[in-house]
Amino acid sequence: MRFNFWLALLIHGTGLCLVLGWWGARGLAFSLAGPSNQTQFAAAAPTLLPCVSYSPFRLPGINPFNPDSKVTPAQIETDLRVLQAYTRCVRTYGLSQGLDAVPAVAAKLGMRVKLGVWLARDVAQNQAEVDRGIALARQYPGVVDLLVVGNEVLLRRELTAAALGTVLDYARQHSPVPVTYADVWEFWLRNATLARHVDSVTVHILPYWEDHPVAVDAAAFHVLSIAKKMKQTFANQPVWVGETGWPAVGRQRAGAVPGRVEQSRFFAELVRQAGPARLGAGALDYNVIEAFDQPWKRAFEGAMGGYWGLFDQFGQARVAFAGDVVEDASWWRGWLGALAGALLGAAWFARYGIRFGVGGAPAVLAAAMLGAVLPVQWLMSQQWDRTLWEQGQSGLLAVIGAAAVLATLPRQFSKIKRLTRIALLFAAATAALVLLLDSRYRPFPWWWFLAPTVALLAARLSRLESSFHTGFEAARQRSAEELLLAVILAGCAVGIALSEGWRNAQALSYCAVLLVLAGTCGLPTPARWRTKTSAPSSAAGAPSSVV
Repeated sequence: MRFNFWLALLIHGTGLCLVLGWWGARGLAFSLAGPSNQTQFAAAAPTLLPCVSYSPFRLPGINPFNPDSKVTPAQIETDLRVLQAYTRCVRTYGLSQGLDAVPAVAAKLGMRVKLGVWLARDVAQNQAEVDRGIALARQYPGVVDLLVVGNEVLLRRELTAAALGTVLDYARQHSPVPVTYADVWEFWLRNATLARHVDSVTVHILPYWEDHPVAVDAAAFHVLSIAKKMKQTFANQPVWVGETGWPAVGRQRAGAVPGRVEQSRFFAELVRQAGPARLGAGALDYNVIEAFDQPWKRAFEGAMGGYWGLFDQFGQARVAFAGDVVEDASWWRGWLGALAGALLGAAWFARYGIRFGVGGAPAVLAAAMLGAVLPVQWLMSQQWDRTLWEQGQSGLLAVIGAAAVLATLPRQFSKIKRLTRIALLFAAATAALVLLLDSRYRPFPWWWFLAPTVALLAARLSRLESSFHTGFEAARQRSAEELLLAVILAGCAVGIALSEGWRNAQALSYCAVLLVLAGTCGLPTPARWRTKTSAPSSAAGAPSSVV
């Protein structure tokens, strides 16, 4: 049967529209609920947020796990001056690597500090850290107004509740300011007796990271509801929301979608709702996580961990509290890049591909799809790849995908059809299986498999899958390896869809791509679709052309 150009064009065109539409969606404006005009917003901005988590480890090579990386008072002052646009209070998490200079800088700028004392497993180091925090609280009265002794040490299982209580009792006995401990709100409920060891209860409420994630349209209300519940549980003590926020980059969890628009929506709504009418007595006392993006957190929490900042790692504001906001102000560059990649790939193959035996309409369409998806692959690699090893994996996936696309072309690549299909299925099945078993910090990497899936689907439906002579008869049938990998891939796709739930559009879209890929690679070609070949020419002994 002949190549069905219009059907192949429809399939590749649909794939191209999906890629261009993805970029276009990043440029859609969303209007935030906020002050009625910019004058009101400007007047409220310096005290818009009660407090903000501050960590200076935002530049390359600086992270809390490298003891040689020191933060200077000059950098701290630069950072706090940036934060003055939104707040007059910062929360810190430790005192090493130069962070003990924060109170002095804050005093200079007229800001308050909720001073963090970092606790871990080392008892002697914990004691030294607590003593240093107490000394700074005494040295800077009126600046340090709260001593936060320990952060999520129960969640990390580095101290028991009893050992933590002993440390807190010591801190309260010697501290000139109130003492608190900070942890996820569920851990406070599990260890409610800790309340007698602190002056106030500090809880973390992060709707995106909940065991049952909360979508952004209900996230601010969720924070208020949990805060009210904690106030009722610990009725005899003040309750402070020590962390709340939303990631700007990452993978969807149930109905919770990371993004700049969603992050701005969360904060705009939280600022609007967190008032006396919602909690009864007094406005909600809360702290935003966090001031600046922390790239080092990506090593532990995937892309989601590195993009919680009101400002990016270079100090550029990302969160908007009023007006219109878009996911990516430079979305048009990606859109144009995808379109240019498609046109250039198609033009190159149309003009020069014939020299390499890959000319014709199938090559032009396949090259267009490959070129269109490259900008997405580049962007996602920048956001998700954390090491040279992961960058190498991304490069290998791109090569496998391109080879699989080329292998759908007729005649010249028929010898490597099965090998590339096996490689593609193995890569897709491995990625899906890892995601199914350990999904929390992993993406739905549709960008590596969309182009080959579109190409394989077009090849199957336009009846390009054919053998060219008796020697290639086995190429028409799927090998046992292909069938096994296709079954594994399909099973993983169904498992991912079930575990992520029907609200996770990113997961469902990814699973749809995997199921199509499994179907096109794993199912045998129907007999009526197979191209028939005539007998070899008696003169040349060569197979006849495709009919």
